[in-house]
Amino acid sequence: MKSFKVKKENYKFGIVSKDVVTDPELSLGAKGIYAILSTYLNKSRTCFPSIGTIADIANVSCSTVDRRIKELKDKGYIIRINRKLKLK
Repeated sequence: MKSFKVKKENYKFGIVSKDVVTDPELSLGAKGIYAILSTYLNKSRTCFPSIGTIADIANVSCSTVDRRIKELKDKGYIIRINRKLKLK
């Protein structure tokens, strides 16, 4: 059996809740945005990347990111505290 090793320094990762991944009512786009947000979380599970940064990473428009964040907020997976987002 072959094993693989990632050869990238400063490798970042995020932990995505199984509830998010398995929610049949959540769009694939919203799940992707949640995954991107999870890579920016600090120890208190808050983050504050700009909408533009998220859009660039996801290769979508800022309005699409806004819609996906609204979807995640409506489902209770994230909350907005001032400028910061908190993932549950």
